[in-house]
Amino acid sequence: MSIETETVLFAFFGTLAISATNVLFTIVLRRMGAFALAQINNLGNVLILGGVGLYFLDWELLRWEAFFWFGLLGIINYSINRWVFYTGMSTVGPSRHVTIVSLTPIPSMFIAVFLLGENLNLEIFLGTFFVICGVIMVSYEPSSSGWIRAGLGWSFMSVLFLTASAYMRNRGMNYMAEPFLLTTWSALVAIPTGEILRKFLPKKFFCLGDAKKMIPLLLIGVTMNSFAQVLINQSMRGKISLAVPIGSSAPVFVLILSAIFLR
Repeated sequence: MSIETETVLFAFFGTLAISATNVLFTIVLRRMGAFALAQINNLGNVLILGGVGLYFLDWELLRWEAFFWFGLLGIINYSINRWVFYTGMSTVGPSRHVTIVSLTPIPSMFIAVFLLGENLNLEIFLGTFFVICGVIMVSYEPSSSGWIRAGLGWSFMSVLFLTASAYMRNRGMNYMAEPFLLTTWSALVAIPTGEILRKFLPKKFFCLGDAKKMIPLLLIGVTMNSFAQVLINQSMRGKISLAVPIGSSAPVFVLILSAIFLR
């Protein structure tokens, strides 16, 4: 199986899994703060993936460069961006939020070309064009107060973090293709990062709310998220100009799942 085929398959199934997770977490966010959910998710990633990562690790392949990039990923994406992403999803709803986040392929193309030296084809440009059209459509909110719906700033901020994250994942995975262990490391770094940020952010983001009543949903969501992160990280080993646009298909799954479960 070629690296391009692996990239497509891992990206597709990772997107499907993360879409289901996001719809499930939308329910959880009605009773819990965004950063509290991010911390629980990170702890679950560590517990679920840590043992697997250590068991299958080839110790001769250890590279400090991979831990550097995934440590940075833990701070930027698994900590800060998870808070931003979950807040945006809670504020404007999963369907609109995930569609806005689908802008990520646009800045990712510049990184792919200018930093990674990747070549782009016509299909990627056409796909990006349709993403822009979709974002404009879901951003429009007829009202007397303005054209853009309030709260979309969270979604657009997440686009920037996800773009940087794609680059970090690619660099780290090309140094050491150990997605289970590297995902665990990112989540482990994110936990103390979140605790530091607790001192500077409003307490509402760290509110546990009715967490005990949400335990079944949390267990399912965190488990799905853990393996979704492994799939996404593995897909980023290939061309991000191929993997990231596939991730922009998430709104299709989120819209369907939201209609079924969130009505």
